[in-house]
Amino acid sequence: MVIFMSYVFFDLEWNQGYPHGEDDKLDEIIQIGACRLDSWEGEIAPFSSYVRPAIHKKLHHRVRKMLPLSMDTLRRAESFRTVARRFFSWCGPNPVFFTWGNSDVRVLDMNLCWYGMEEFLELEIYDLQRAFDLLVLHTDQQAALKDAVEVLDLAGDMTYHDAGNDATYTARIGAELVRRFGALPSEAELDQMEAELRRERRERAAAEASQALGRVLRDKTPVYRRSCGVYKTTGDCLRSRNARVVRCPKCDSWLCNGNWLQIEGYYVARSRCLEHGRYYTCVTVQKGPLGARGAMHLFAPEDFPPDLFRLCKLGGKQIPVGKGLKKRKRPRRKRKVKAVTPQS
Repeated sequence: MVIFMSYVFFDLEWNQGYPHGEDDKLDEIIQIGACRLDSWEGEIAPFSSYVRPAIHKKLHHRVRKMLPLSMDTLRRAESFRTVARRFFSWCGPNPVFFTWGNSDVRVLDMNLCWYGMEEFLELEIYDLQRAFDLLVLHTDQQAALKDAVEVLDLAGDMTYHDAGNDATYTARIGAELVRRFGALPSEAELDQMEAELRRERRERAAAEASQALGRVLRDKTPVYRRSCGVYKTTGDCLRSRNARVVRCPKCDSWLCNGNWLQIEGYYVARSRCLEHGRYYTCVTVQKGPLGARGAMHLFAPEDFPPDLFRLCKLGGKQIPVGKGLKKRKRPRRKRKVKAVTPQS
């Protein structure tokens, strides 16, 4: 666990330009909001300041729709260098920063580099959104700040999309997480929790996909079925033409599937006909004394739901097939060249 000595929760609002030149690619900060806590039970010290734009002279239509701001208000504000230095001085010595998500970190680094303030780049920043997702929701999906406030049943009387208010909400969420779970997990512990979550999700998806594939093979009739033959290994069987290449049952055009997805004893892949859409191949392999004997089943999309293939992608192990199958070249006939004797 990580024990922090000083806590600064900050949030940014920024303006974006229209894609014309290099300057328009910069997300320009127009407001910095923050809250400082000396302890998790202490009083919140607020900070909020608008930033005078120096690059984008107009508010982007999306920003104008989201933020109740006008360019007249921003033009009366201080420059980014002044506000940034005042903000870092207000933070005090050796603070640990908290944000909701990692987008604010990216935008802050971009603006600091743009204005030549690289001395403030080495910041220790904790992603509180990630901790909330894993500790409370048990997922790696990125929850919105408003949703987190509602889930934790915190007071939500302030408007959102204001840097000062959003920083206050983030501080309240951090204090509530500490009250419920104790010290916040470190980055390494969050990585471990996330890896465990993904492993459990893959195992659950693989079990559901295996059961669904068994039902499809038992209850549905494939549009085409054939034996792949006997091969030394399962990999040789999956790379063979008998397993990968088949003709479209409607227009007789060639179909060739991509990489395989292994779900327990099933191997699933999909191919596409330009005229009639997707087809799904399921191969089962039985190993015997002579080698691996495969059986190929081709299913139409109405018999193989897309949700099942998504489950296979989530829980299956990908088996690459290597380079595409080469076309058989016909031997060229050598043309006979007649020797021409020059006339004297």
